[in-house]
Amino acid sequence: MENITDEQTADTLLDLQAPSLSANQVKQRTAQLVKAAKVFANAVATDAVSARSDLVTKIFYRLQIDADLSWQEHALLSVGLCDIRTRDGLLRRLHDSPELRAPFQAHLMREVVRSQQEFAAPLATVYAGVAWLEGQTQLTRLAVDHALEIDATYSLAQLLDIALRHNVPPAVWSSSLAAVSFDACIKGAA
Repeated sequence: MENITDEQTADTLLDLQAPSLSANQVKQRTAQLVKAAKVFANAVATDAVSARSDLVTKIFYRLQIDADLSWQEHALLSVGLCDIRTRDGLLRRLHDSPELRAPFQAHLMREVVRSQQEFAAPLATVYAGVAWLEGQTQLTRLAVDHALEIDATYSLAQLLDIALRHNVPPAVWSSSLAAVSFDACIKGAA
């Protein structure tokens, strides 16, 4: 994956127009999202903690691969980030892996653009969270604004927005993530 400068990233975030997808691509994306949602819901019904932990692990390792996501992988990421406990578990893992944040940001940016609207706010917000861990306040602001344009009620985007408006330093976000274990995130004890 090529290195992306902050300026290139900001330019890309400012132009978050959905790419032109063919009818077949939209059909594939939708089918994979429905399938991933059903599989995840069934897994959560059987063993929620294992289902969430397993999905974080799948997402975490897949996003380390330098290749665009398939629609199936896009669906797993989208469904996973819509589940607050899974999303928080992934953010916790990213907190502990600073060397992986840039590749994750590149993947997340592509997937925000490819996503259906109902999945874009969680994707953009996780992008914002990772950008803030990296001290990229301008990118965090752009991603939070994008998430809130899509879903003004998305609570993590609202929290990040409040923190940014009050000039809370990124170190506070990092300390907050560090204070909660991965297991607490997955179990919802956070």
